[in-house]
Amino acid sequence: MGLLADSPPSLAEAVGRYKNTAAAVIEAYDLLDVPPAHQVSPRLLDAALRERMDAMQHLEADATAGDARTAARLVDEAIHLLMDLSAWAQRLGLDDIEPRFDELMLALADWAVSRGGEVHMIGPLADALAKRANREHDLAALERLTRLGTRIIRSTAPRARGASGPPHPDSPWRLLHLNCGIVATRTRNPALMEHVFEELVRNLPTEAPRFFAEGMQQLERLDFPLAARAVMARYFDRWTRPRMN
Repeated sequence: MGLLADSPPSLAEAVGRYKNTAAAVIEAYDLLDVPPAHQVSPRLLDAALRERMDAMQHLEADATAGDARTAARLVDEAIHLLMDLSAWAQRLGLDDIEPRFDELMLALADWAVSRGGEVHMIGPLADALAKRANREHDLAALERLTRLGTRIIRSTAPRARGASGPPHPDSPWRLLHLNCGIVATRTRNPALMEHVFEELVRNLPTEAPRFFAEGMQQLERLDFPLAARAVMARYFDRWTRPRMN
């Protein structure tokens, strides 16, 4: 793992944070005079999520209780439910709570990855990674996010990557790489940038020229260290300049 290694996520901490977040959504829902009909309520979503999280904790406590595939399935189901609960938070005007769901999705995905599980729900994770990074300015925290994004990329199930050839602009596989590349650039860490850029050019070579051309344009307008600029310039030269002749 080397440069991309990081501390395993704490499932107990993620579950604790989830319970506090869900309680706020349920409380707001219960204050509605006339709850919307024909919709799954936050209480039902919470019950389903607690069931999955209990199963995750059982899996973590007993190595013989399941395998990586089980961990991945539980996290996929939990992310689906978290998306629905997050939608309720938005509907109820709890804008300050939505970032907590992003954190939870990323933490649960990292837990599955740490157990060797494949990631399937990469669309919500690509979005959560970008939004989390946009709220972060600490370089060390951005480095941790970059490492997490790379672990998710390397653990993405083949079927979730889409068909071979140039990806659709809205492809979650494409967005995950681009978002991770942007976060890596913001770390200003040359070695980490190289790791992520190599992942991009290996998995999505058709995206490389545009990514590095836009990266050079961005760095020209920002006060970036020379070492970080040199990394971007080297990839720009390799992937863009030859195609301009």
